[in-house]
Order: sequence, then C-alpha cells, then structure tokens
Amino acid sequence: MTTFPYFPILRWKMGEQGAVKNLVPGDRQNLLPIAEVQLLEAGTAQPKLKASLEKAQAATTPIGIDLSAAYDGPVPLAELAKLTVSFQSTGLQVWPVVQAADALLGIAGLSVFNKQPGFVLRIFPNEMNLPTALSILQALRKACGRHTLLYAVIDLGSIGEIDLRALAGMAHPFVRDIHASGLVHQVAVAGGSFPYSLAGIPVGAANNLLRKELEVWKLVRTHPGCAEVAFGDYSVTSPKPLEDLNPWEMNPAAAIRYTLKNHWWLLRGSGIKTKGAGGMAQYNSLCKLLIGHANYVGNTFSFGDSRYDYHARPGSTPGSLMTWRRDATSHHLVYTVRQLLAGHV
Repeated sequence: MTTFPYFPILRWKMGEQGAVKNLVPGDRQNLLPIAEVQLLEAGTAQPKLKASLEKAQAATTPIGIDLSAAYDGPVPLAELAKLTVSFQSTGLQVWPVVQAADALLGIAGLSVFNKQPGFVLRIFPNEMNLPTALSILQALRKACGRHTLLYAVIDLGSIGEIDLRALAGMAHPFVRDIHASGLVHQVAVAGGSFPYSLAGIPVGAANNLLRKELEVWKLVRTHPGCAEVAFGDYSVTSPKPLEDLNPWEMNPAAAIRYTLKNHWWLLRGSGIKTKGAGGMAQYNSLCKLLIGHANYVGNTFSFGDSRYDYHARPGSTPGSLMTWRRDATSHHLVYTVRQLLAGHV
C-alpha cells in the first residue's frame, strides 16, 4: 500500500503507541501514522523508539517519524536520515517526516535523504508561501531520486474559532498546485480542532464537538484539482504543544472522547481529584453510559471499544489516564479510516 486515505498525526506517547499497536492489519494498512517523537535517548540506537515502532506494525506497513518535538531548535536532518536508515536496515518501514521550515534551513543538505523509500514533508501554510513550498519539494525530489515516494501534508495546525471556508480557501492552492506539479505521490490536508483543555465543557453527556478539520477537508475537496486530497488529523488530541505543568497541580477530568461521523461525543465527569466526585471510578460510570447508548458501535469495532465494554462491567478497574487516551485514540483511528474508505463523510 503506497496510497493512504488517512494521515493521523500522533503525539507519540504510550497511549497513542498502544492504539496503533492494536489496529487490525486491514485498518493499519490504510493509514500512514506520523509519529511526533517526544523524547530521544542518549546515543544513536534509540532502542525504546525502535521497540515502539516495531509494535506499531512498522515491519509490514510504513510509519513516519517527526523529531521536531524532541529538539529545542531545528531537527538535524543528517541525524534523522541516519536513524531512519538504521531502522530500515532491520526491516522496519520507518520514513522521515520533516517540517518545511527545517527543510528550507537545511536545503543544501537534503541529499542525506537520497534513496529513502518514502518521505513526508509537513507544510504549514500560515508559516510558508506556496512558491517556497514548491521549491523545497523540487529540491527534495532531486535529492531523494525518482523512486522515493514523496508525500506532502498541508498542515493547518490548531483550528479554533475561524471561518472554515476561509481556511479551506487558504489550503486549496497548496493542494491544487502541489498535486499538479507531479513532484509528489500524494497530498493530504491535516489539522486538529480538539480542545487543548476540557475546562469550561460541562459535566455530562450532552457535549458534541464539531470535527472542524474534517469539515475543512470536505470543503477543500470541492475545489478544482483537489478531489483526490487525503485527510489527516490529530486524533483526539489538540495540536497545541504541551505546557510544562506540574502533574501534582493538575486535576484532569474523567472523560471519554468518542468519535462520531461529524462530531466528537464528549462524556465528561468531574476532576479526578475533586472531593466527593468519585475519583477515577467516574470513568466506569461513563463507560456504562456509553455502551448503553445508540452511539456505541459495539465491543468488536475496535480495541478501544472492547475496553469500554470491559470498564462498564461490575468490579472492573477504571484504568489510567494513559489507557483512557489509548482507547479513545483506538476508536478514533478505526472509525476515521473506515469512514474515509466507505465515503461516509
């Protein structure tokens, strides 16, 4: 599989890793995850990262790695190339993902990616104009060679209170002209609108949040030359970078982030440290509410849905913040890739 309907951008932490690990092959082969690596170990071998990629089925289906979050400044492109080649030498289909600003800074050294099997360029239209983006793609094509599968992800980042038609209008010329250039194998439009915080969202099950990135993608597809554009999102996570928060001062809410056709259904409890609110056990009650509702797609739909069923049973544990994110991401990935394949948009 070299053409993917879905490019999920995932903050590569344990929850997201577990979600990709538990995808069935039929779903996994239809998406190209972009793993935003958060930390690197000392040395060049990176055994923990390698193990996470192995579990993410990289031996059979490609995955891209973006190291931007692991560096304070620009990503050293030679180090990224060396790392991906090292993983590839062990049979893993791990492809480099580079943000366009870093590629521009290192444009004279893009030859380090020569003969890569695949390469993903993330282009942020609010940071770079179209002629510059095209010049980078031309340089990449020359550096990589004609056999490299080159992908362009037009990344709209965090989508807040903005006119979605105007946002689609900004993305449209990037998609149209990059696709028409013949430089790339595939173009995708990505973005994320899930809230950074659940603060201000009422406790209960009456919360429906619009999947704005999906609406923007649908609008882009209506423009001439854009019908074949692929879709990308940030799953059930905000694209905004994590702040350095003291975990002892945090009071996260028990919540289920459940993806539906055009919305996320957010079942929200109180803060797990709020006195008298029920602590982590609130999650079990939310799971009971979920599996009894018509929105629930059944315990065989995804790994995450099977876990919701488990946590609704008497005597079950509530899990952890990590497993909550894993299971929401699991459902989201499966729902979205099947939604796109079926044209159920």
